[in-house]
Amino acid sequence: MQNKESFKFFLGLAFLGLGTWKIYERFILNKDISNLQLAGSIFLVTLGLYRAFEYFKHKKTNT
Repeated sequence: MQNKESFKFFLGLAFLGLGTWKIYERFILNKDISNLQLAGSIFLVTLGLYRAFEYFKHKKTNT
């Protein structure tokens, strides 16, 4: 069970990093990306934060 939770956590970190990078490109580097990519990036950041929250909530209840 611990491996599954760790995998979800690191996958969430990857989602968070990818989404943050695309948002950074759009607003800081002023690159032109489509609205669909921007919406997908926001979704990835939200999903990454959710996965991290769930991991720490699960870890806290087990200790």
